[in-house]
Amino acid sequence: MRLALLGDFHFSKMNHGTEEMKEVRARAYQIMLQAFLEEQADLYVSIGDLTHEGLPEELEEIFSIIRESGRSFVHVLGNHDTYSIPKQDITAITGQARYQMLDTPYARLLFLDTTQEMNRNDWGGELDEEQQAWLSQQLQEAGGKQVLLFGHHPVFDTTSRSTLDKLYIRPRDMMRQVLNKKAGGGLYFCGHNHMNSIVQQGDWHYVQTAACLDVPAYRIIEIDADEVRITHQWIYEEGLMTDIRTFNRDMPGFGPSEDALGEARDLTLIVQQASVTR
Repeated sequence: MRLALLGDFHFSKMNHGTEEMKEVRARAYQIMLQAFLEEQADLYVSIGDLTHEGLPEELEEIFSIIRESGRSFVHVLGNHDTYSIPKQDITAITGQARYQMLDTPYARLLFLDTTQEMNRNDWGGELDEEQQAWLSQQLQEAGGKQVLLFGHHPVFDTTSRSTLDKLYIRPRDMMRQVLNKKAGGGLYFCGHNHMNSIVQQGDWHYVQTAACLDVPAYRIIEIDADEVRITHQWIYEEGLMTDIRTFNRDMPGFGPSEDALGEARDLTLIVQQASVTR
């Protein structure tokens, strides 16, 4: 199975911007989204903050493009996606559940909602009790099958910046206690902190993906009977980064991260039954 994973996309209508800025914005987002959706994969996943303000017009526009592509797509909610309208209104537009499971021959894929609702003052993560119980059950039922878990916010003290205020799931020890219920561990994919980072702690591997407005790229996840392979795919287009830099510094609520790419070890990973190779 082959997955394409999109980092924080922050699709913005730029209602406050100049006409030139809006035109450049539209071109940059189109190039990145087209490259992502043209990648050959069985499933396409946004790790959250697909939109910047969570406005109905942002969600409707980007999901219109996704639907026209005919791709199988999973939208993991990010805090920016939930800023403007209730979650039930978001799911009505997207046609997606807040959290869900997809069982495949070689892995169980679990997609979480780690966001609060319409809270612009606190962008930290949380997992409601309903999901905690559901996740615990899913991890136990997975048995020896590999688990890939997708949530917008990092687990505390794992990937880069995940000890900083509002940059992890709270309470800080809850997620680790839940994850430890899975014998043999698994892989946890997140975004939110706008920096590529791959960390192994015990039997779990934590894979954080940078925002597209810092690093125009996406990850490829390949799963078979022997291993999970993760690679980093740049989006190459002349003038793309120049276009992005004309507007990403003028988006309220988005601050460019100069060190977002990370190190070489943060770009690729191979997980086998009992070993890890980078």
